[in-house]
Amino acid sequence: MKNGIYKVIFDSNVNRNGNCDGIVTVRDDRLNGGDYVCYYQGVFDGNKISLKVVRHNPNDTTVFNGVDNVDLDLTLNELPGGTVFKGSVKGRPGLVIAGSMHYLSDII
Repeated sequence: MKNGIYKVIFDSNVNRNGNCDGIVTVRDDRLNGGDYVCYYQGVFDGNKISLKVVRHNPNDTTVFNGVDNVDLDLTLNELPGGTVFKGSVKGRPGLVIAGSMHYLSDII
């Protein structure tokens, strides 16, 4: 995936109250970022990423409505201007997540 800053939008099959979104950076096949509830860290392997999601704000809900601190297995499909992804929580295939990453800028 191209190095840069991305807006990320998550949607799960659990939380239908709307999307959760944040900002991530991608550099040398590593992803770091977060939002007002969680931070995310992961490593790309081709068109897949293993993403650790850790809750830091106890005053709001996660995209999985209270299921905290998860590891996600995601498959990516790169498109012009970003990528779309789909996957689930490791060990809990019933907790499905999908979303997109939209390229914003180069990293300085």
